[in-house]
Amino acid sequence: MRVHPAPDLFYMQLFLPMIAVLPDILPGVLGVIAATVLSFAAIVLISSYYRFQHIVQQAEDTQPEDMGVASVDVLRIQLARYLAGCARRGTSFSVSLIRMAASSPEVRMDSPFVLAVKAAARGDDITCVYDGQTAALLTEAEPDDSEAILARIKDSITESCPEITGEPLCVGIASYPGHGLSGKDLLAVAMEGLSQTNDQQPIVMPEIVDIDEEDHEDVGAESEVANEEQFAENSDLDEEEIQASKGWKNRRKNAMLDELTGVLKPSAVSAYMQRMMSDFRHKKKKAALFCMGVNNIDHISRFHGEDAADDVLVGVSKLLQDNLRADDLIGRHEKYAFLVLAQTTLAEAEIIGKRISTLVQQNEMPSGTKKLKTTISLGVAAYPEHGRNLHSLYQAGQKVLDYNRANDIRAYAVYDPEIHDIMSAKPMKSIKSIQA
Repeated sequence: MRVHPAPDLFYMQLFLPMIAVLPDILPGVLGVIAATVLSFAAIVLISSYYRFQHIVQQAEDTQPEDMGVASVDVLRIQLARYLAGCARRGTSFSVSLIRMAASSPEVRMDSPFVLAVKAAARGDDITCVYDGQTAALLTEAEPDDSEAILARIKDSITESCPEITGEPLCVGIASYPGHGLSGKDLLAVAMEGLSQTNDQQPIVMPEIVDIDEEDHEDVGAESEVANEEQFAENSDLDEEEIQASKGWKNRRKNAMLDELTGVLKPSAVSAYMQRMMSDFRHKKKKAALFCMGVNNIDHISRFHGEDAADDVLVGVSKLLQDNLRADDLIGRHEKYAFLVLAQTTLAEAEIIGKRISTLVQQNEMPSGTKKLKTTISLGVAAYPEHGRNLHSLYQAGQKVLDYNRANDIRAYAVYDPEIHDIMSAKPMKSIKSIQA
């Protein structure tokens, strides 16, 4: 553990030698003035540090106005600290604004409402006052989990808080880094979500829309630099810790990949495919979703072991990565399945489906000293022929896959409602509908 010098000693050690030599460097009055200015700067830095530490220590229990600061300033400081920590770890977090009815009592840090929010949240979550009607909650969670977590917290608050009137609580959620890289951007998105709530949908997290990283590389770099400057300004991180926070983008990318297969992990598939689908729709491009189930895995696991089953999944994943285009999005789905979203016509999708099925069937997957074989069952659904959004395509493609599995069809098939609609829809919770 590093031991840092006390803040006052640290700054005195930094500035006093400079102050001492100034009269020798600058003659007469100029030296005295320069020494005075530098001394004043040292005092300001020390007092600012102590003020920041005081705010951080008191923020969890004290009303901001009682500390002589505005609520939004406390929230910004807590956001900066959360941003620094999550950027360093390469994890996601959500900013949620939880609003009471206008007729309810004022929201304060010591009010029953805020105490109910803190009791319902986890120990590492941070609760702040946003305004007299709204509490803010910072929660480390993936985007797909944030709404479920806030639904649980909202129900708990409603049951335990006597301040709640007959009107329901409303919640607006923003997710880092999908909705933005700065506290200002995240709060704006959370407010947007809050403005879209109603009786039927009391919790809203606006859709995450990605930008093309290749076309906006400079913008991303500027955002990262600005974010790091914000950490340095608003948190007590030292230089070494600030440097450690750089490169969050690479860590974030690695956190989104499945460790076994090297493609998107199940929890990340929805967000990335939603963004790609939105881009296809915006550019009026045709697309297809491939739902692929790997066959014989239970048999392989039973006779050759779990490691062999994993080796087969790795082999199928490598085939997909080697034989699909770089722009095609591949993700792991369920335990033994993959999803692929590609820009392609329906006619081209049929060719791709047939080629991938044949390649898997002919390929041998190395596992220790053995070489194992398997097949896939594959369902294809195309945009716009079979659906106007990712949710519809997933339901159609999954029906094909379920039909093939039920009938032991080890090949590809394109969605046909007359054949495949006998299968019940199997919505994937994390793939939500985007309105056309």
